[in-house]
Amino acid sequence: MSDTQIVNAGADAGRIALILVAKEAVAGRVKTRLTPQLSAQNAAQVYRVFLKHVRRVCEQTANRDQHLQLVLLFDPPHSIESWHAWSRWLKVAQSAGDLGDRLRQGQNTLAETHAGGCLFLGADAPELTTDQLLWAAREVRRGYCIMIPSNDGGYVVIGMPTGGPALFDGITWSTAMVAAQTREAATRQGAEMKELPPVADIDHPDDLANLLARLQKSSSSADITLRRELMHAIRPTGASALSEQ
Repeated sequence: MSDTQIVNAGADAGRIALILVAKEAVAGRVKTRLTPQLSAQNAAQVYRVFLKHVRRVCEQTANRDQHLQLVLLFDPPHSIESWHAWSRWLKVAQSAGDLGDRLRQGQNTLAETHAGGCLFLGADAPELTTDQLLWAAREVRRGYCIMIPSNDGGYVVIGMPTGGPALFDGITWSTAMVAAQTREAATRQGAEMKELPPVADIDHPDDLANLLARLQKSSSSADITLRRELMHAIRPTGASALSEQ
């Protein structure tokens, strides 16, 4: 793929949809791999903290890039009232199907109004930064696909220009092959993939314990707040399952 951006006539050529893929924080439906070390209720509270933090990072990114549209791709569809406080966000219900089907549906829904392309992220990587998301938006505007991989073989951010390659087909989701298969899909279609170094995806109890240890060493006010909120979220069951490193 060349540096020439693929433009959808009639839309803002630089407009990028920053799409947060999120679930309603219901116990037993989110962060289930943190159980049984955490109760389902504590795991759901951890997810709420992650979601709050990633939302704030996305909104700070949009404050610095006025051509970013914040989009909430939410599930389940009937949970629309749960998101009423997200007033800055365009809300789109997730479709049925696997993750690829849902991402593809979100991409297709937004293609006509976001000629620059789409960036997708979830709420499982609270260490993502505004600078990383700004880099991703810049590269997509230049016509590149982008990936910020996770440390478990998946990715925490994926992006592509409108009219670019199909990156959600033929992927074995929720496995360590996701990032590799996505790179292969881009290569087969003649697209160049730009990447940053991996970012931790917090799925398992050890991931969460390691995150808390990293946050404890940070002097950033955002990191201090995130750690405090997570320590509150994992009590009382979490305090015995995850040591306060």
